[in-house]
Amino acid sequence: ELTNVANSARHIFVSPVMKVSVCITTLNRPAALATCLQDLWNSSVKPQQVIVSDDSRRQSVQQQNRKVAEQYPHTHYLIGPGLGVCANRNNAVSAVEPTEFVAFVDDDVCLDQNFIALALERYAKIPLETRNTTIISGITCTQDGEEVGATKLSWRGYFCVADIPKAVNIHATVFPWVFFQQERWDENIFFGYEDAELCLRALRRGYHIVYCPELRALHTLFGMGTLTDQRQSILSEYDINIEAARLYVGIKRYKDIAPNLVMLIAFVSFYISHMTLFLLKHGALDAWPRIFHRSNITRLFGAGPTESL
Repeated sequence: ELTNVANSARHIFVSPVMKVSVCITTLNRPAALATCLQDLWNSSVKPQQVIVSDDSRRQSVQQQNRKVAEQYPHTHYLIGPGLGVCANRNNAVSAVEPTEFVAFVDDDVCLDQNFIALALERYAKIPLETRNTTIISGITCTQDGEEVGATKLSWRGYFCVADIPKAVNIHATVFPWVFFQQERWDENIFFGYEDAELCLRALRRGYHIVYCPELRALHTLFGMGTLTDQRQSILSEYDINIEAARLYVGIKRYKDIAPNLVMLIAFVSFYISHMTLFLLKHGALDAWPRIFHRSNITRLFGAGPTESL
């Protein structure tokens, strides 16, 4: 169970002006969405608005999700584009009315009761001149008690512990809304490492990330996504997407976001050799074409649309 922050809401200073809007992405899980919305609207400080973007393709599921959303005021239901989590988040954030801050959660995430209150308290302490260029990120925990705090992306493209965060725990993060008037989630990524890629662009723009361990989110169905059990080899569809995203983000990082030819060559060499040995060991070399195709890296070289830099 997610441990609530000890401070009660009445002891938390909350600006009467600043507000947080929340974007929820959902896919074929009406029960999870119901729990997510219930916990969110039970927060000690309510969100300004909630946008639910639904990537479910079956009309029966869409109808269930719509009915769930309609139970709560200031909750807007949208049909998603069905092109992955990045496109779904863009669909949601595009519908957010002007606000100060925005947060993103999936349907299987429950925010701490004081999450919004504590986020606004932290922002109230940040000077006005840097408030709109500050991203705050806390801790994501699982039902098994695992916790992920401050992170960054290693040169090889893996998340690792960081003293100074360079990436975020997306479900425990609050962004200035103005950032999404400048950038969008990269829709070339179906899912996987998309939050790290977004942060690389944010850091390049002069934003900075502040680690706030008092902000906590519970990932209730961690490791139980809809693609986890779909597999044709040692790699599930989830694994294919994750590895494809790591390849795409690594190349985009060193080619476009922070150009560095030496690091680009080092990353690509490591990735290809390491992945080939892994697949060879497990008799799954046939997964290589699927990883390459899913990565969309050709779009980084002009063969198709890419996210603006």
